[in-house]
Amino acid sequence: MVQPTTNGKILELVDVERDIAKALANSPPPRDHHRIDFAPAIRTQTLPMPPYVEHHADVDQIGKLTAEAVIAQYEGAVKALEAMGTTLIDCVNRAEKMAAGCKDAITYVQDTAQKYREEAKLEHPAQSA
Repeated sequence: MVQPTTNGKILELVDVERDIAKALANSPPPRDHHRIDFAPAIRTQTLPMPPYVEHHADVDQIGKLTAEAVIAQYEGAVKALEAMGTTLIDCVNRAEKMAAGCKDAITYVQDTAQKYREEAKLEHPAQSA
């Protein structure tokens, strides 16, 4: 079957079908897609409530769960801040070691410069007029 196209070329449907078949043959195999009709159940370990948190007696289960979720977020932030503090302490310790090394290097350079001055005086004494 021959179909005219908008640009004046004649389109042979057999050629189109052959091109599609070639493209499909050269393409990777389709992946299996499994339809999920429900959200997967993910169990996370529930951490015990910190000792500084207490539920009020008149709070329902939803309120308790919400409070526990909020407290878990705060505790996560606290742990991250503590880790940052540990990292900063490590950085300070390394910086102090570098500063001590720099002070030693400066002392060495100053001592070397002084030795060069003394050598210059011995080898080339100042001539008096």
